Amino acid sequence: MYRPLPDGLTIKNSPIEGLGLFTNISIKKNTFIGVTHIRDEQFDNKYIRTPLGGFYNHSNDPTVMRMVSDTLPRLKFGDEIDPKMAGKKIKDGKTDRENMYYNLQDKIDAKFMFIVTVKDVKPGDELTANYNLYTYPKTGVGIQMI
Repeated sequence: MYRPLPDGLTIKNSPIEGLGLFTNISIKKNTFIGVTHIRDEQFDNKYIRTPLGGFYNHSNDPTVMRMVSDTLPRLKFGDEIDPKMAGKKIKDGKTDRENMYYNLQDKIDAKFMFIVTVKDVKPGDELTANYNLYTYPKTGVGIQMI
């Protein structure tokens, strides 16, 4: 049966705004949550949002960080990931892949966006990221985001 969210995650009313992404289980720091956006030039914002990408809110005290890749991450919900592995060359037997994962600020035009926890989260916690909706021209602060 198709499930738009991994087991352990749910969408419910958020005290931040509208609906939010919440966990029903404990999740350790540096855990892969899932793909949130897939680049497709045919769309206005050049990305298709997955169910995960539509429901995490902004917070100045985030529980997840957005990362990007030009290769579809071969990870499942709950897999541990090293968020500092940017620039590492990976050989998987079929292809060489360079710079597999990036912080979103380093590569804003990647093919895939995904989220990784930045701290341990407890059941009932809302998964939030620290993001800005726009890059401000005068300061360059923030990132253009969907």
